Amino acid sequence: MLLQVIVLRMGVGRMDKKEIKNTVKNAPLSLPLGITALGTAASLWLGNKRIHIMCGMLWLGLSAMHTWQHCNKVKKDAAKVVEKMGIMDVLHLPKNKLDLFVRSVEVSSYIPGRVRLYSKALIGNREKCNQVFSYLDGIEELDEVKVNEVTGSILILYTPQKLRHNAELVRVEEYIKAHVRR
Repeated sequence: MLLQVIVLRMGVGRMDKKEIKNTVKNAPLSLPLGITALGTAASLWLGNKRIHIMCGMLWLGLSAMHTWQHCNKVKKDAAKVVEKMGIMDVLHLPKNKLDLFVRSVEVSSYIPGRVRLYSKALIGNREKCNQVFSYLDGIEELDEVKVNEVTGSILILYTPQKLRHNAELVRVEEYIKAHVRR
């Protein structure tokens, strides 16, 4: 049906890519999807492997096209599922720049209000030390940040009660507690 529409319109006049995209984007696919789904299931019952493969391929193609038609909604729905299920937390993937930074260093010591981190990448690298200092010093909940180029250490001092007002920093502190070197 969709192919017929495209072929008919091409016969009337040349269709450009935008017209083809709009035709495909707006084509009703529920009936073809239903027919190919039934055909795939019926071919199993009939035992015809060739028809089953053909119907399955058509169903797959139409499903992919249907997903493409609704890609913005699919993206939003997928983001909701990821957020609701906490997949990022289960997989322990970093959610932001600070989270990624903390996971790239070794947690040497932790006492509420005082954290010492180490990174071999900082040793002898003044530019990287300045970047780390600038980034951490820009976080208003932190009271003091010291970065040592010689040892590669980062000392962070903060007031725990002040930090608790920032959910992102609370999450980072929880990660640090769990990964401190004992």
